Amino acid sequence: MQFGIVYLISKLLGKFPRLDIVDISNFLGGKWLKFTIGILFILYFIFTISILLRSFSEGLKIIFFPRTSVPVIMLLFLIAIVISSKLGFQAISRSNLFIIGFVLFTLFFIFFANIQNFTFQGMLPLLGEGVQSTFFAGLSNLFAFGGISYLYFLSPYLKDEKSYRKVALISTGMSGICLLISVATLLFLSPTTIIQEEIFPIYLASRYIEFGRFFQRLDAVFLLIWIISITSFLSISFCFTTKIFQKLFRLQYSKWYISLFSIIIFGVGLLPKDMYQIIFLENTVYQYIILILVLAISLSLLVFANIKYNKLEKKKGVVSIDKASL
Repeated sequence: MQFGIVYLISKLLGKFPRLDIVDISNFLGGKWLKFTIGILFILYFIFTISILLRSFSEGLKIIFFPRTSVPVIMLLFLIAIVISSKLGFQAISRSNLFIIGFVLFTLFFIFFANIQNFTFQGMLPLLGEGVQSTFFAGLSNLFAFGGISYLYFLSPYLKDEKSYRKVALISTGMSGICLLISVATLLFLSPTTIIQEEIFPIYLASRYIEFGRFFQRLDAVFLLIWIISITSFLSISFCFTTKIFQKLFRLQYSKWYISLFSIIIFGVGLLPKDMYQIIFLENTVYQYIILILVLAISLSLLVFANIKYNKLEKKKGVVSIDKASL
């Protein structure tokens, strides 16, 4: 299903090379639509960064740093994010490419190292609660592929505009593999109560790994890799936030709005009172944001933009759209 959505997005973006969803909004509805979509995605990225930052910080506090306050842990992450944003998008993207290899390795390692602890009956029944529940009611679970939102802003940063579809499909495939391996590990692992843990379930799965008396507690190494990967993900999200803001208000690069967004993210991250509110925001609010903004609104916008493009093409012959005209 997600490959179909990504293929559709790449097809719809094909007529708008080097443009992102904000630029296409300007082509479709003018400045008001451009501003509306840009603000919505800024709010979406701020929400994503804030909640993930708070959730991960809470987990670190509970497991490793019980005497350290959550705001202090969040500040340490924010310092790393701000420093990364000042290094630029290219540096962040290259570090992401390097880190993804370690993430894939750790997930596969945890899966195969835990095979002796697996009970494969956890995958039964194959269709869960039935075909309707799995394939129709389960469509809401597409929010797990919230990373699709980043594909709307990827095109301007590619050296070869023709490689967009290839990059989009490969990145989606890698995300799907990571999700599949993670879910399979938790589903097969015994005892199954680990599935119900809301705080770092994969980390808890890594604690079952032992290779004799010499290699024990490898979970600390895995956690370090995940901390780096989370920081990298938050950095790329923060970078997109500032880029959209810069585009909307036609600003030159400046440090002041980087500081502004870091303060906003820190404040929003502190709003939830406890883990129950964080879990609700992650599992319910975030789900509807993805379904409404990332899938429904954005895909509809691309469809209507293509319809307008085709009409203009029929009237004028060849339609040339670039950033200068926007």
